Amino acid sequence: MTALTILICTHNRADLLQKTLASLNRARRPAMPVHILVAANACSDDTVVQMQAYQACQTTRNDLPLQVLDVPTPGKSHALNAAIPTIETELIALVDDDHRVDENYLTAIEQAAAAW
Repeated sequence: MTALTILICTHNRADLLQKTLASLNRARRPAMPVHILVAANACSDDTVVQMQAYQACQTTRNDLPLQVLDVPTPGKSHALNAAIPTIETELIALVDDDHRVDENYLTAIEQAAAAW
């Protein structure tokens, strides 16, 4: 079965990232599995701690499963280059840490993948 990873690279924007994650979790769920990968890029705030808290509650809240990757070298290209090789799903979507997604975002990706 086709699966999707939502990759979010972030640097010291934990509060904005929480809003992005909330919008992803409010979106309609497609039939395919969806995972979130957060590449914490040289974060000196509490991003990693907040992502660990998310992970601790993700099952009981029925949130999308999340994995966090600590990338110590600053720069979005470093975060992308570290994260992309770890992804095992067929599909990848990039979302910025300050984005909010439409309620049909995930299902639209599934429909586009099926069509194309």
